[in-house]
Amino acid sequence: MHLTQLDAFGITLAVEAVAAAALSPAFKVERVRAALSGVLGSTFTHPVLWWVFPQVYAHLGAATTPTLEVLVMIAEAPFYRFIAKAAWRESFLLSVLVNAASWWTGELIYALS
Repeated sequence: MHLTQLDAFGITLAVEAVAAAALSPAFKVERVRAALSGVLGSTFTHPVLWWVFPQVYAHLGAATTPTLEVLVMIAEAPFYRFIAKAAWRESFLLSVLVNAASWWTGELIYALS
């Protein structure tokens, strides 16, 4: 199954909002703020990722996805810091966990299709 950019974006928003809300008690942040952080962070990073991927792939090949995912996690951490009001350390960890949930969801979709 090949997801369109719009399909992938919608799935990303849903998964990251749910994952952030589910993790929010462990990080002592409000569920709604955590979910909003996930949605707004992905709204910022997802289109950029899709736009730069082909250019970066031409240079990095198989290392493209892990490299860009790390950059996405770093770029989305401030959303958890300033919207969800998590401490910086927790913001980065939340970003890592939420993005891992999103990435593995995509892998599962491709594996099942």
